[in-house]
Amino acid sequence: MPKISAATVAEHRAAQRTALLTAAEHLLEEAGLAGVTPRSVAERAGLARSSFYEYFGSRDDILTAVAIAAFDSWGAEIDEILSAVPQEERLVAYVGATMRMTADGKHAIAATLQQAELSPSRHEDIMAMHAAFLGPIATLLREAGVPDADTHAVLVQGLLNAGVQLVTHGVDPAAATATITTLLEKGLPSCTSI
Repeated sequence: MPKISAATVAEHRAAQRTALLTAAEHLLEEAGLAGVTPRSVAERAGLARSSFYEYFGSRDDILTAVAIAAFDSWGAEIDEILSAVPQEERLVAYVGATMRMTADGKHAIAATLQQAELSPSRHEDIMAMHAAFLGPIATLLREAGVPDADTHAVLVQGLLNAGVQLVTHGVDPAAATATITTLLEKGLPSCTSI
C-alpha cells in the first residue's frame, strides 16, 4: 500500500487534489493556458504524472475545477463583505468589491480561462458558475425594491463586466465603482438626446 502523507486516506487524497489544483492555478498565472498540461501540473505539485489521472480525467477537468474554485472563492469573499454592510448599501458594496477584487488580480484566472477551448460540457459547467452570480445581484435588487429584478440583474451584470474590463485595462477601481454606481442610481448624465 502506498504511503500517505495525512492522518487518513481521505485527508491524503484531499491534500493531493488541492496540490494539483494549486499547481494548475500557479501555472495558469505564470504561463497561461499553454502551461497547463497533466505532466506540468503533476510535476509542479511534486507528484507522478499518473497521480494527475487519479483526480482529474483530463486537462479540461482540472481547468474546470480551477474555475469552480475561483468562483467559489470570489463568491465567499463577496458574501463576507456584504454580511458586514447594511442592506441599503449592499449593491454599491457589491460593485466596489468586484472592482477591488479585479484590481487585486482575482479576476485574472477567470479571464485566462475564458480563452480555453474546453469540451462543450465543461464550458457549460463554467458558464453555469458564471451565471450563478446573477442570483445574488437579483436578490440585492429585490431587497432594494427594484421591479423585474431578474432582468435588471442581467443588465447590472453587464455593467459589472464592463467595469471589470476597465479595471483590467488600468482604470482606478474606485473610479469604475463611482461610474457604475452613478449609472445605477441616477442613469446616464444629462444629455440633450440619446
